[in-house]
Amino acid sequence: MSNDPTDTPQLIKVGDGFHVRQAVDNMAWIDLGDCAIVVDALEQAELRQEVFDAIRATLGDRPIRYVLNTHTHYDHVALNQSFRKHFGAEIINQRTQRIAPDGRWFEGTRRRALMLPMPSCHTDEDCVVWLPDDKALFVGDIFGWGLIPLTRELDSQTARLLVDTHQRLIDFDAAVVIPGHGPLCTTAHLKRWVEYFLWLHEQTAQACSAGKSDSQITRQVRPPDDMKTWWRFLEWKHQDSLGKVLAAVRSGWTAPPALTPLSCATHVSPRRPCRGGTGRGGLAGR
Repeated sequence: MSNDPTDTPQLIKVGDGFHVRQAVDNMAWIDLGDCAIVVDALEQAELRQEVFDAIRATLGDRPIRYVLNTHTHYDHVALNQSFRKHFGAEIINQRTQRIAPDGRWFEGTRRRALMLPMPSCHTDEDCVVWLPDDKALFVGDIFGWGLIPLTRELDSQTARLLVDTHQRLIDFDAAVVIPGHGPLCTTAHLKRWVEYFLWLHEQTAQACSAGKSDSQITRQVRPPDDMKTWWRFLEWKHQDSLGKVLAAVRSGWTAPPALTPLSCATHVSPRRPCRGGTGRGGLAGR
């Protein structure tokens, strides 16, 4: 019998009127008060009726006004058109309408949500969705349970981007973090990933300097004990991340990224959110 928590989809109640369908691909529907939003839309269009039935069972007749895609890879958008046709929902992502750097707020009588661009860790379209009233943060495929989410080459510049972006996510101090794929997690998992990423670089760089072969390094740099229960980490994610770091070090990546704050010009505080928005409201993580 499999112990994979995503084998059977689970409906998780984050708060009143706030439900996450947790599976390999995650999505959520959230009652803002006078309307509801959906975050991400799976990869299987045939799940339309199952999802609509679950929404009706949990939200009643609350209209779905917006579908927010954290990015537009196929495994996040399959039900977009079903929501548009059935509910008249507006599809919001970085392709349908550009989100300003300081984000866009979706306001309701019950709660509010901020859609905020954090591009290039996974795709140039990456956005997160923050619900301050619930202290819940959707991170798309930026966090992937030990995986390095890049779809381009790892080097000193992209390593710095990864660490800086994770620091921004950590600053939200979310009680619940909803990744694009797999089990829900917490801010502690985001912190642990940064530590793991920097540790991978340190261990790999030292081994390369000592003249170890790739196969020797692969055997030497073992998965940390406290991460062995992370979703699919032992199955393939540790080896994948180690391989990416090893290739980057062999190509000349020598210095780990410094942990320094981002400038105020590019950082929206999760505690004192900017109201400058309109007021209207791959497979990396697997």
